[in-house]
Amino acid sequence: MQKFFVNSDTCTKCGICIAVCPSYLLYKNSDNLTKFKEEKLHLCIGCGQCMAVCNTKSVFANGLTYEKDFFEFSENKDFVSLLEQRRSVRRFKPKPVSKEELEKILFTVSQAPHGDAHHNVEITVINNREKIMESLPLMSAFYDKLAKWLHNPIMRSIIKKRKGKDTLNTLMNHLLPRIEGGLYKQIDTDYDGITRGSHTLMIFHAHKDSEEHKEDAFILVTYAMLTAHSLGLGATIVGLVPAALNKEPELRKMFGIPDDHDSVISLIMGYPKYKYKRGIKRNLKKINWIT
Repeated sequence: MQKFFVNSDTCTKCGICIAVCPSYLLYKNSDNLTKFKEEKLHLCIGCGQCMAVCNTKSVFANGLTYEKDFFEFSENKDFVSLLEQRRSVRRFKPKPVSKEELEKILFTVSQAPHGDAHHNVEITVINNREKIMESLPLMSAFYDKLAKWLHNPIMRSIIKKRKGKDTLNTLMNHLLPRIEGGLYKQIDTDYDGITRGSHTLMIFHAHKDSEEHKEDAFILVTYAMLTAHSLGLGATIVGLVPAALNKEPELRKMFGIPDDHDSVISLIMGYPKYKYKRGIKRNLKKINWIT
């Protein structure tokens, strides 16, 4: 059985699967048929987005099946249902999030548990697509430099020593193929490969020496993401932005991030452009019961 294909008999040619794929794996050929790009299939992350949005269940990616790997959303309105319907949204309507909704999100973030007695994490909110667009060429250039470093054995050993083998593996196995695949070079008013065309960006950062700021930042961004979803917004946690900020002084200046701050994580958000029809099952690596 083919791992990647589109059933042309049932496909309505709406093109939504093409739009939502984070790795740009789908396109329409000269006959107006939706196809997968054979040369880019190795970039598939198995997110199932293309299948989750398809009205007619015509798209098949990475060996996934609708019967085995997806589930229909329940009609419940409880917290579990909220979580099962949450998706990483990467296609937004062309408008910023309202100030009222942002204030609701920031309020719930302020209520999140944190490790130290005080909040050490600061949040910078950019609610302006033009300002985000201004930063994208610098971010793209940074990732071009990173690709060169990763091809240099000496630089790889330095990264491994400073950041750990797990970080090096992530850079080599996940990030490098996407840099070389040109995913972070696409920069357009409507869409880009880093902030995905969002008009609203939150950056979570703190003084480098502050207690437990990394752990706290991840807790806070999760609260922000879930609150955004509860308000009918879409959001995705993004590590690409802070990684570039930490290395590029001009970027930090552009967003007003102090030089002695560590940018930990960021969140893109907005009004979702498309609606997901079903959820994808995610299996935990392993569950160990001790009774």
